[in-house]
Amino acid sequence: MARIPEETLQQVLASTDIVELIGRSVKLRRAGTNWVGLCPFHNEKSPSFNVRPSTNSYHCFGCGAGGNAFRFVMEHDGLTFMEAVKRIAEAAGIRIQEEVWDANAEKDAKIRSLMIRAHQELAAWYHQLLMKSPVAEDARAYLKGRGISAAVAKNWMIGYAPPQAQLLRQWATKHQFGQQVLIDAGILAFSEERGDAYPRFRHRLMFPIRNDNGEVIAFSGRILDKDAKAAKYLNSPETPIFTKSKVLFGFDKAKRPISKAGQAIVCEGQIDTIMLHEAGFPNTVAGQGTAFTEFHAKALKRQADEIVLCYDSDNAGFKAAEKAYQILAPTGLIVKVAALPTGEDPDSLIRKEGPEAFAELLKKARDFIDYQVEVVGTRRNMEEMRERVRFGEEMAVNIRLLESPVARETAVQRVAMRLGIPEETMRKLMARAEKAGGKSTVAKAATEHPGQQLIAAQDRNALLLCQLAFGDAQVLDWLRQQPHEDLLRDLPGTELLGLIWRGQFDPVDPVAVNVFLTGLDPEEEAALTQILHQSSAMGGIASAQHALGALEIARLQMLKQRLQTQLKHPKLEAEDASEIQREIMALHLELQEAQKRILKPQG
Repeated sequence: MARIPEETLQQVLASTDIVELIGRSVKLRRAGTNWVGLCPFHNEKSPSFNVRPSTNSYHCFGCGAGGNAFRFVMEHDGLTFMEAVKRIAEAAGIRIQEEVWDANAEKDAKIRSLMIRAHQELAAWYHQLLMKSPVAEDARAYLKGRGISAAVAKNWMIGYAPPQAQLLRQWATKHQFGQQVLIDAGILAFSEERGDAYPRFRHRLMFPIRNDNGEVIAFSGRILDKDAKAAKYLNSPETPIFTKSKVLFGFDKAKRPISKAGQAIVCEGQIDTIMLHEAGFPNTVAGQGTAFTEFHAKALKRQADEIVLCYDSDNAGFKAAEKAYQILAPTGLIVKVAALPTGEDPDSLIRKEGPEAFAELLKKARDFIDYQVEVVGTRRNMEEMRERVRFGEEMAVNIRLLESPVARETAVQRVAMRLGIPEETMRKLMARAEKAGGKSTVAKAATEHPGQQLIAAQDRNALLLCQLAFGDAQVLDWLRQQPHEDLLRDLPGTELLGLIWRGQFDPVDPVAVNVFLTGLDPEEEAALTQILHQSSAMGGIASAQHALGALEIARLQMLKQRLQTQLKHPKLEAEDASEIQREIMALHLELQEAQKRILKPQG
């Protein structure tokens, strides 16, 4: 794998105006020495996104996203670190020279790049066949029957995979793609029985699947032969560049419209997604034949605050909607359902009644809980109280997933009224469901930015030292002269302090600070960027000495408590107990000394 020298990273950051860079995507206004705007990473109405030129960094006080220019381009445009650096360097007129330090990783990166190029060029070839080749006549007839024009096919690069294996082999030879690369990329499948490779997609209408950056990474092929016994849709297998659970069809085109609307429409298939986009609903996406995942939920949460599920109105459609709700609701997203008329999908509804009919359907979309009461409730015998309570029990399982306490309470009241059961009974059912299901880890993970989670886990004195060290070069220089091994090893909640303590950056140079942050993982970078954007702590070295003393006291108290717990073990030998007693006494004396020092900090 290639590595960019630290000196080059510093040069790129120093040559980049972060306000200008972010200002191309986010409308910013000056606020004192900083700039503020609406966060591009989550939907908000009041600006909490802060760009600080003095530190060449950004931080959102709403969702916790933060970092430097590299991190912004990575998160905003869906690029890798290397891709982000190269893009910013190119804009700054700086040539990137990479150092190779891991041959295996470099080989993997080249293979991934080759796979993406193969998909890109194959998508173009499939599309050319669809538009011009006589072998694609059936595919063109199918598109015409579905009301999909040549312009739409071009916009989405829809293609056609021919039945003849020889045509694909000729294409591969012309473009110099070896057989093994095409097998690894899922374009060819290997038959153990026949002992050779053959095209995975044959006589199918081809829909390119793209990553967030718009690169083709897989395909979904719809069968054209009505009498064939093969699957109606065939997707690429998972490969180094394609993971089904992490991709939403159309998201590369939809993420900006979703952010603008604050709402995402989720439907079941590629054609529905395409036709909704073309009909004026560009905030539409679809899954890849798999259930909704936490990754999908987090991706949508960064852009929207409301999801409208648009699935079939049959029982299978309800089950799919319920599964999606159970992933989406704990994130704090509002989940609604647009109930399609029986036998219709979004595409057929628009073709029959026009985009206005679908727009009206969206207006009438109901919260999932209300939808469940109406759809499932009509299929149950609600005359008996026992059955109503049983249904209330099922409802409680979904109500408890709502992230907001207010939303849960409101839902309890609505459902109790609709089912004709006492609110107190419904609350008891909720308590039972909560006990059985426990707290939702999905909710915690999706509603709280990883950087905020890490900060919440830190000792308050350790955080104060981080602030002091970031804001005062003298404090950081003093801190670096203090012994730290025991404290950082023994005391939890000092992880961020340890990063600063061991760091070799110059605190006076914002570029050096940003290069230091770039070398951390995203969670650590976001957390330290948040600290960097907080008001500078006052007190200088005196406050730092006091905070460090308090951390040492906390360390000694924790060690003493651990030993006291060991002393209570019923099978402890007398000799071991005496040794532990001696250690406790030594710690007690050390603790007394430390407490005296903190009461009289050195000048």
